[in-house]
Amino acid sequence: MGHLTKKDEANIIKLIEEWSGPKLTWPLLVEACKAKLNISRARQSLMKLPAVDMAMKDRKAALKASTSKPGWVKDIQQANERIEKLTEANQQLKMVNKKLLERFIIWQANADMHGVSQAKLDRPLVQFRK
Repeated sequence: MGHLTKKDEANIIKLIEEWSGPKLTWPLLVEACKAKLNISRARQSLMKLPAVDMAMKDRKAALKASTSKPGWVKDIQQANERIEKLTEANQQLKMVNKKLLERFIIWQANADMHGVSQAKLDRPLVQFRK
C-alpha cells in the first residue's frame, strides 16, 4: 500500500464525478475504490487529498440539488402510472379533436350550401348587456 499516484488520484476524482447513485458517502467511496479501481485506502487518507475532498463536496452538493423539473417524480412506479394516465388522456383528446373536425367539415359544407359567407362566419359574437 504505497503512495497514491497522480493517476490514482485522477481515477478517484473521475469515479466521484461519475457517481450515479442517489447517495455519496466516504464509506461508499472507499468501497467503490476497492471494487472498481483496486485502491484500498481509509476514508481519512482520501479526505486528506485536497482535490478528492473538493470533488467529493462538489458531487455531494450536485446530488442534493434538485435536478428534477416541477411535476417530475423520482419513483419509477409513480412515473409509469403517470405516463399511463397521460397516455389515456391524450387518446381521449385525440378522439374529441377528431369528432370536432368531423363536425366542422359538416358545418363548413352546410354553410357553403346555404350561402353563408366566410365574412359572416368570422364576425365576432354580439355581446348583450344584462
